[in-house]
Amino acid sequence: MKIRREYELTFLLIPYFILLIIGVVEVWSSSRYFAYTHLNDANFFLKKELLYVSITLLATMFFSALDYKLIKKITPFLVFLSLGSLLLIYSKYGVSIRGATRWVRFGVQFEPSQIAEFVILVYIADFISRKESYMDRIRGIAPVAFVVGIFFLLIALEPDVGTAFLILVTFLTMMYVAGYSVKKIAQLLFPSIIVLGMIIYSHPSKLERVIDFFITKKITFQVEQSLIAIGSGGMFGHGIGVGNYKNLFIPDSYNDFIIAGIGEDFGFFGIALVIILLLSILLSIFSISNKCRDTFGKMLTFGIGVLLSYQSLMNLFSVLDLMPPKGITMPFLSYGGTSLIVQGIMIGIVISVYRRYLNGKKDEISF
Repeated sequence: MKIRREYELTFLLIPYFILLIIGVVEVWSSSRYFAYTHLNDANFFLKKELLYVSITLLATMFFSALDYKLIKKITPFLVFLSLGSLLLIYSKYGVSIRGATRWVRFGVQFEPSQIAEFVILVYIADFISRKESYMDRIRGIAPVAFVVGIFFLLIALEPDVGTAFLILVTFLTMMYVAGYSVKKIAQLLFPSIIVLGMIIYSHPSKLERVIDFFITKKITFQVEQSLIAIGSGGMFGHGIGVGNYKNLFIPDSYNDFIIAGIGEDFGFFGIALVIILLLSILLSIFSISNKCRDTFGKMLTFGIGVLLSYQSLMNLFSVLDLMPPKGITMPFLSYGGTSLIVQGIMIGIVISVYRRYLNGKKDEISF
Protein backbone atom coordinates (compact mmCIF):
# COMPACT_ATOMS: atom_id res chain seq x y z
CA MET A 1 0.00 0.00 0.00
CA LYS A 2 1.56 3.32 -1.05
CA ILE A 3 0.94 6.48 0.91
CA ARG A 4 1.20 9.79 -0.91
CA ARG A 5 4.15 11.70 0.44
CA GLU A 6 2.30 14.84 1.49
CA TYR A 7 -0.06 12.82 3.69
CA GLU A 8 2.50 10.67 5.50
CA LEU A 9 2.91 12.97 8.48
CA THR A 10 -0.86 13.40 8.70
CA PHE A 11 -1.40 9.64 8.81
CA LEU A 12 1.32 9.43 11.47
CA LEU A 13 0.60 12.37 13.76
CA ILE A 14 -3.20 12.53 13.91
CA PRO A 15 -3.57 8.84 14.92
CA TYR A 16 -0.69 9.32 17.38
CA PHE A 17 -2.46 12.21 19.12
CA ILE A 18 -5.81 10.40 19.11
CA LEU A 19 -4.29 7.29 20.69
CA LEU A 20 -2.67 9.39 23.42
CA ILE A 21 -6.06 10.97 24.17
CA ILE A 22 -7.79 7.57 24.23
CA GLY A 23 -5.04 6.32 26.53
CA VAL A 24 -5.55 9.16 29.02
CA VAL A 25 -9.32 8.66 29.05
CA GLU A 26 -9.07 4.89 29.46
CA VAL A 27 -6.35 5.04 32.12
CA TRP A 28 -8.71 7.21 34.18
CA SER A 29 -11.72 5.01 33.47
CA SER A 30 -9.87 1.78 34.33
CA SER A 31 -7.92 3.01 37.35
CA ARG A 32 -10.29 5.30 39.24
CA TYR A 33 -11.87 2.57 41.41
CA PHE A 34 -8.50 1.05 42.37
CA ALA A 35 -7.01 4.52 42.96
CA TYR A 36 -9.93 5.53 45.17
CA THR A 37 -10.00 2.37 47.27
CA HIS A 38 -6.23 1.97 47.65
CA LEU A 39 -4.89 5.55 47.39
CA ASN A 40 -7.94 7.58 48.41
CA ASP A 41 -7.67 9.59 45.18
CA ALA A 42 -9.73 8.48 42.18
CA ASN A 43 -7.65 10.69 39.88
CA PHE A 44 -4.22 9.55 41.11
CA PHE A 45 -3.28 7.67 37.93
CA LEU A 46 -4.96 10.24 35.70
CA LYS A 47 -2.75 13.03 37.06
CA LYS A 48 0.39 10.97 36.60
CA GLU A 49 -0.64 9.93 33.09
CA LEU A 50 -1.27 13.55 32.10
CA LEU A 51 2.25 14.36 33.28
CA TYR A 52 3.69 11.43 31.30
CA VAL A 53 1.81 12.43 28.15
CA SER A 54 3.01 16.03 28.48
CA ILE A 55 6.64 14.87 28.75
CA THR A 56 6.06 12.46 25.86
CA LEU A 57 4.82 15.23 23.57
CA LEU A 58 7.77 17.43 24.52
CA ALA A 59 10.11 14.51 23.75
CA THR A 60 8.42 14.01 20.39
CA MET A 61 8.80 17.67 19.46
CA PHE A 62 12.42 17.82 20.65
CA PHE A 63 13.56 14.75 18.72
CA SER A 64 11.60 15.75 15.61
CA ALA A 65 13.59 19.01 15.58
CA LEU A 66 16.88 17.21 16.26
CA ASP A 67 18.97 15.86 13.39
CA TYR A 68 18.64 12.10 13.82
CA LYS A 69 22.23 11.62 12.63
CA LEU A 70 23.43 13.13 15.90
CA ILE A 71 22.05 10.03 17.62
CA LYS A 72 24.26 7.87 15.42
CA LYS A 73 27.34 9.74 16.66
CA ILE A 74 26.60 8.97 20.31
CA THR A 75 25.61 5.32 19.82
CA PRO A 76 28.47 3.90 21.98
CA PHE A 77 27.56 6.30 24.81
CA LEU A 78 23.89 5.26 24.61
CA VAL A 79 24.83 1.56 24.69
CA PHE A 80 27.01 1.92 27.80
CA LEU A 81 24.47 4.15 29.51
CA SER A 82 21.66 1.68 28.85
CA LEU A 83 23.72 -1.30 29.99
CA GLY A 84 24.62 0.60 33.15
CA SER A 85 20.95 1.29 33.90
CA LEU A 86 20.14 -2.41 33.41
CA LEU A 87 22.91 -3.36 35.85
CA LEU A 88 21.47 -0.94 38.43
CA ILE A 89 18.54 -3.32 38.69
CA TYR A 90 20.82 -5.73 40.55
CA SER A 91 21.98 -3.05 42.99
CA LYS A 92 20.29 -1.42 45.98
CA TYR A 93 18.44 0.82 43.52
CA GLY A 94 16.51 -2.07 41.98
CA VAL A 95 12.78 -2.23 42.72
CA SER A 96 10.95 -5.56 42.86
CA ILE A 97 7.24 -5.79 42.10
CA ARG A 98 5.38 -9.11 42.01
CA GLY A 99 8.57 -11.17 42.00
CA ALA A 100 10.27 -9.31 39.14
CA THR A 101 12.98 -6.67 39.47
CA ARG A 102 12.44 -4.50 36.39
CA TRP A 103 12.56 -0.99 37.79
CA VAL A 104 15.21 1.35 39.15
CA ARG A 105 14.51 4.07 41.68
CA PHE A 106 17.31 6.58 41.33
CA GLY A 107 15.71 9.91 42.17
CA VAL A 108 12.83 8.91 39.89
CA GLN A 109 11.59 5.41 39.13
CA PHE A 110 12.03 4.13 35.57
CA GLU A 111 12.18 0.87 33.65
CA PRO A 112 15.61 0.34 32.02
CA SER A 113 14.37 -2.37 29.63
CA GLN A 114 12.12 0.17 27.89
CA ILE A 115 15.10 2.44 27.28
CA ALA A 116 17.13 -0.59 26.15
CA GLU A 117 14.57 -1.35 23.43
CA PHE A 118 15.25 2.01 21.80
CA VAL A 119 19.03 1.88 22.30
CA ILE A 120 19.20 -1.57 20.69
CA LEU A 121 17.40 -0.22 17.61
CA VAL A 122 19.92 2.63 17.35
CA TYR A 123 22.86 0.24 17.75
CA ILE A 124 21.59 -2.27 15.18
CA ALA A 125 20.85 0.49 12.64
CA ASP A 126 24.29 2.02 13.21
CA PHE A 127 26.01 -1.36 12.91
CA ILE A 128 24.22 -2.26 9.67
CA SER A 129 25.03 1.13 8.15
CA ARG A 130 28.75 0.58 8.86
CA LYS A 131 29.01 -3.12 7.92
CA GLU A 132 27.13 -3.30 4.62
CA SER A 133 30.18 -4.44 2.64
CA TYR A 134 30.66 -7.67 4.59
CA MET A 135 27.34 -8.31 6.24
CA ASP A 136 27.32 -12.03 5.53
CA ARG A 137 30.68 -12.83 7.09
CA ILE A 138 31.37 -13.66 10.74
CA ARG A 139 32.60 -10.15 11.53
CA GLY A 140 29.45 -8.82 9.91
CA ILE A 141 27.19 -10.41 12.50
CA ALA A 142 29.19 -11.53 15.57
CA PRO A 143 29.69 -8.05 17.14
CA VAL A 144 26.05 -7.02 16.90
CA ALA A 145 24.88 -10.45 18.09
CA PHE A 146 27.20 -10.19 21.10
CA VAL A 147 25.95 -6.75 22.16
CA VAL A 148 22.27 -7.56 21.61
CA GLY A 149 22.84 -10.88 23.40
CA ILE A 150 24.05 -9.06 26.53
CA PHE A 151 20.93 -6.87 26.54
CA PHE A 152 18.77 -9.92 25.87
CA LEU A 153 20.27 -11.88 28.77
CA LEU A 154 20.10 -9.05 31.31
CA ILE A 155 16.44 -8.36 30.50
CA ALA A 156 15.47 -12.05 30.44
CA LEU A 157 17.03 -12.55 33.89
CA GLU A 158 14.92 -9.81 35.52
CA PRO A 159 12.84 -11.84 34.58
CA ASP A 160 11.11 -10.07 31.70
CA VAL A 161 10.63 -12.80 29.14
CA GLY A 162 8.15 -10.78 27.09
CA THR A 163 10.48 -7.83 26.50
CA ALA A 164 13.45 -10.14 25.89
CA PHE A 165 11.46 -12.03 23.25
CA LEU A 166 10.31 -8.72 21.71
CA ILE A 167 13.92 -7.56 21.41
CA LEU A 168 14.97 -10.89 19.91
CA VAL A 169 12.34 -10.99 17.14
CA THR A 170 12.90 -7.31 16.32
CA PHE A 171 16.65 -7.87 16.03
CA LEU A 172 16.26 -10.94 13.82
CA THR A 173 13.74 -9.17 11.57
CA MET A 174 16.05 -6.18 11.10
CA MET A 175 19.00 -8.44 10.29
CA TYR A 176 16.95 -10.42 7.76
CA VAL A 177 15.68 -7.30 5.99
CA ALA A 178 19.23 -5.90 5.95
CA GLY A 179 20.31 -8.91 3.89
CA TYR A 180 21.78 -11.33 6.40
CA SER A 181 21.34 -15.01 5.49
CA VAL A 182 18.56 -17.10 7.00
CA LYS A 183 21.15 -19.67 8.09
CA LYS A 184 23.06 -17.18 10.23
CA ILE A 185 19.84 -15.77 11.67
CA ALA A 186 18.73 -19.30 12.60
CA GLN A 187 22.06 -19.83 14.35
CA LEU A 188 21.29 -16.81 16.51
CA LEU A 189 17.70 -17.89 17.18
CA PHE A 190 18.46 -21.37 18.54
CA PRO A 191 20.58 -20.41 21.60
CA SER A 192 18.22 -17.53 22.41
CA ILE A 193 15.23 -19.86 22.56
CA ILE A 194 17.21 -22.22 24.80
CA VAL A 195 17.97 -19.35 27.21
CA LEU A 196 14.33 -18.24 27.30
CA GLY A 197 13.22 -21.83 27.86
CA MET A 198 15.59 -22.24 30.81
CA ILE A 199 14.41 -18.98 32.39
CA ILE A 200 10.75 -19.93 31.96
CA TYR A 201 11.45 -23.38 33.45
CA SER A 202 13.17 -21.83 36.48
CA HIS A 203 10.18 -19.59 37.29
CA PRO A 204 7.10 -21.69 38.23
CA SER A 205 4.56 -18.92 37.52
CA LYS A 206 5.85 -18.40 33.98
CA LEU A 207 6.09 -22.14 33.36
CA GLU A 208 2.51 -22.51 34.56
CA ARG A 209 1.35 -19.93 32.01
CA VAL A 210 3.02 -21.80 29.17
CA ILE A 211 1.62 -25.16 30.31
CA ASP A 212 -1.87 -23.71 30.74
CA PHE A 213 -1.83 -22.17 27.27
CA PHE A 214 -0.25 -24.97 25.22
CA ILE A 215 -1.19 -28.13 27.13
CA THR A 216 -4.08 -27.84 29.59
CA LYS A 217 -5.77 -25.01 27.60
CA LYS A 218 -6.65 -23.38 30.90
CA ILE A 219 -7.38 -19.65 30.72
CA THR A 220 -5.84 -17.51 33.45
CA PHE A 221 -8.17 -15.46 35.64
CA GLN A 222 -6.90 -12.16 34.22
CA VAL A 223 -7.39 -13.22 30.61
CA GLU A 224 -10.79 -14.77 31.36
CA GLN A 225 -12.06 -11.56 32.93
CA SER A 226 -10.66 -9.47 30.08
CA LEU A 227 -12.56 -11.59 27.56
CA ILE A 228 -15.75 -11.20 29.60
CA ALA A 229 -15.20 -7.43 29.75
CA ILE A 230 -14.69 -7.20 25.98
CA GLY A 231 -17.72 -9.40 25.32
CA SER A 232 -19.91 -7.37 27.67
CA GLY A 233 -19.08 -4.23 25.72
CA GLY A 234 -20.85 -5.49 22.64
CA MET A 235 -20.63 -3.32 19.54
CA PHE A 236 -20.39 0.17 21.06
CA GLY A 237 -19.64 -0.42 24.75
CA HIS A 238 -21.23 0.79 27.98
CA GLY A 239 -19.66 4.24 27.94
CA ILE A 240 -16.65 5.82 29.62
CA GLY A 241 -16.35 4.74 33.26
CA VAL A 242 -19.56 2.69 33.23
CA GLY A 243 -18.25 -0.87 32.91
CA ASN A 244 -17.32 -2.73 36.12
CA TYR A 245 -15.22 -5.71 34.99
CA LYS A 246 -12.10 -3.65 34.36
CA ASN A 247 -12.42 -2.03 37.79
CA LEU A 248 -13.34 -5.04 39.90
CA PHE A 249 -11.85 -8.12 38.26
CA ILE A 250 -8.95 -7.29 35.92
CA PRO A 251 -5.54 -6.57 37.47
CA ASP A 252 -3.55 -3.96 35.52
CA SER A 253 -6.60 -3.01 33.47
CA TYR A 254 -5.07 0.45 33.00
CA ASN A 255 -1.72 -0.99 31.93
CA ASP A 256 -1.09 -4.30 30.10
CA PHE A 257 -4.82 -5.06 29.76
CA ILE A 258 -6.04 -1.62 28.77
CA ILE A 259 -7.56 -3.10 25.59
CA ALA A 260 -10.06 -4.97 27.79
CA GLY A 261 -11.17 -1.67 29.30
CA ILE A 262 -11.48 -0.11 25.85
CA GLY A 263 -13.61 -3.07 24.75
CA GLU A 264 -15.89 -2.68 27.77
CA ASP A 265 -16.22 1.11 27.47
CA PHE A 266 -16.24 1.51 23.67
CA GLY A 267 -17.10 -1.99 22.44
CA PHE A 268 -15.89 -3.67 19.27
CA PHE A 269 -15.95 -0.26 17.57
CA GLY A 270 -13.42 1.07 20.07
CA ILE A 271 -10.99 -1.82 19.63
CA ALA A 272 -11.36 -1.64 15.83
CA LEU A 273 -10.64 2.10 15.94
CA VAL A 274 -7.48 1.50 17.99
CA ILE A 275 -6.27 -1.12 15.49
CA ILE A 276 -6.95 1.20 12.53
CA LEU A 277 -5.06 4.06 14.21
CA LEU A 278 -2.11 1.79 14.98
CA LEU A 279 -2.06 0.53 11.39
CA SER A 280 -2.05 4.10 10.11
CA ILE A 281 0.98 4.92 12.27
CA LEU A 282 2.84 1.75 11.31
CA LEU A 283 2.16 2.11 7.56
CA SER A 284 3.41 5.69 7.70
CA ILE A 285 6.59 4.64 9.51
CA PHE A 286 7.31 1.84 7.03
CA SER A 287 6.59 4.15 4.10
CA ILE A 288 9.06 6.73 5.42
CA SER A 289 11.65 3.97 6.01
CA ASN A 290 11.17 2.64 2.50
CA LYS A 291 11.76 6.07 0.92
CA CYS A 292 14.78 7.05 3.00
CA ARG A 293 18.08 6.66 1.12
CA ASP A 294 20.30 6.92 4.19
CA THR A 295 20.95 3.42 5.52
CA PHE A 296 21.02 4.45 9.18
CA GLY A 297 17.78 6.42 8.88
CA LYS A 298 16.14 3.66 6.86
CA MET A 299 17.03 0.87 9.32
CA LEU A 300 16.25 2.94 12.42
CA THR A 301 12.76 3.88 11.25
CA PHE A 302 12.19 0.31 10.04
CA GLY A 303 13.27 -1.02 13.43
CA ILE A 304 10.90 1.37 15.18
CA GLY A 305 8.04 0.16 12.97
CA VAL A 306 8.91 -3.50 13.59
CA LEU A 307 9.21 -3.05 17.36
CA LEU A 308 5.87 -1.22 17.63
CA SER A 309 4.21 -3.80 15.36
CA TYR A 310 5.36 -6.80 17.39
CA GLN A 311 4.60 -5.05 20.66
CA SER A 312 1.05 -4.22 19.57
CA LEU A 313 0.44 -7.78 18.38
CA MET A 314 1.88 -9.35 21.55
CA ASN A 315 -0.29 -7.16 23.76
CA LEU A 316 -3.45 -7.74 21.72
CA PHE A 317 -2.85 -11.49 21.42
CA SER A 318 -2.22 -11.79 25.18
CA VAL A 319 -5.50 -10.04 26.01
CA LEU A 320 -7.44 -12.15 23.48
CA ASP A 321 -5.87 -15.43 24.67
CA LEU A 322 -4.05 -16.01 21.39
CA MET A 323 -0.71 -16.34 23.20
CA PRO A 324 0.42 -16.68 26.84
CA PRO A 325 0.25 -13.36 28.78
CA LYS A 326 3.58 -11.55 28.40
CA GLY A 327 3.28 -8.34 30.41
CA ILE A 328 3.77 -6.19 27.31
CA THR A 329 2.19 -2.73 27.19
CA MET A 330 0.07 -1.47 24.32
CA PRO A 331 1.93 1.37 22.54
CA PHE A 332 0.61 4.90 23.17
CA LEU A 333 -2.24 3.63 25.36
CA SER A 334 -1.02 1.78 28.45
CA TYR A 335 -0.21 3.60 31.68
CA GLY A 336 3.48 4.06 32.32
CA GLY A 337 6.08 6.78 32.15
CA THR A 338 9.19 5.16 30.68
CA SER A 339 7.47 3.24 27.89
CA LEU A 340 5.30 6.17 26.83
CA ILE A 341 8.18 8.65 26.76
CA VAL A 342 10.43 6.26 24.80
CA GLN A 343 7.64 5.73 22.27
CA GLY A 344 7.32 9.50 21.96
CA ILE A 345 11.05 9.71 21.25
CA MET A 346 10.67 7.07 18.55
CA ILE A 347 7.88 9.00 16.83
CA GLY A 348 10.00 12.15 17.02
CA ILE A 349 12.91 10.38 15.33
CA VAL A 350 10.64 9.13 12.53
CA ILE A 351 9.54 12.72 11.93
CA SER A 352 13.19 13.83 11.96
CA VAL A 353 14.04 11.25 9.29
CA TYR A 354 11.08 12.42 7.21
CA ARG A 355 12.14 16.05 7.45
CA ARG A 356 15.85 15.59 6.78
CA TYR A 357 16.43 12.66 4.49
CA LEU A 358 13.27 11.55 2.76
CA ASN A 359 14.11 10.70 -0.85
CA GLY A 360 17.59 12.13 -0.34
CA LYS A 361 16.32 15.66 0.19
CA LYS A 362 16.07 17.90 3.21
CA ASP A 363 12.47 18.76 3.87
CA GLU A 364 11.41 21.90 5.68
CA ILE A 365 8.24 20.77 7.38
CA SER A 366 6.97 22.43 10.53
CA PHE A 367 5.78 20.20 13.37
